[in-house]
Amino acid sequence: MGKTKGTSFVNAQAYCDTVHGEGAWARVRDRMDPTDREVLTGLVAVGWYELDLYARAIRAIDRELGAGDLGLIAPLGRFEAERDFKTIHRLFFRLANPAYAIEKATEYWRRFHDTGSWSVVRNSPTSVSGSLEGWAATDSVLCLELTGYMPRVIELVGGESALMTHPRCRMLGHSACEFDLRWS
Repeated sequence: MGKTKGTSFVNAQAYCDTVHGEGAWARVRDRMDPTDREVLTGLVAVGWYELDLYARAIRAIDRELGAGDLGLIAPLGRFEAERDFKTIHRLFFRLANPAYAIEKATEYWRRFHDTGSWSVVRNSPTSVSGSLEGWAATDSVLCLELTGYMPRVIELVGGESALMTHPRCRMLGHSACEFDLRWS
């Protein structure tokens, strides 16, 4: 079973309370199963937690604060990218090349996930393709979150109109999750 850094949960909590009002995270947390609720009550950014718990938490955010149609997941990913760049990845703001920023972001992957490795190919000056192999994700909601996160990374380093597609997914039986990202 894969683990993710507590930073993801801390960012999700900030998203809830910043975008949906103070106490929104508590409402989400309180609707979750008692075992999950107990873990979520004592979170720390530097801790490691089950990746499946994170998937359950972001699904709960969408159910409690959204329409339950996963419409909040990509915006959550965008919000998390903004927070990460303000706190963890400040050096990326100095980079002039968005493709390079994505390559570096994928190198940092293992600092925040204990499974999965990225291979990134530059297709053109304004597009990359990435393959995420060996990630212990068991819920496609985590891939959906990435389709919000990575385009926002591109925008934060100067790219415009970034869009990420996800043509192949491990949850659909493919050997790896594949993503295509382009911008202007």
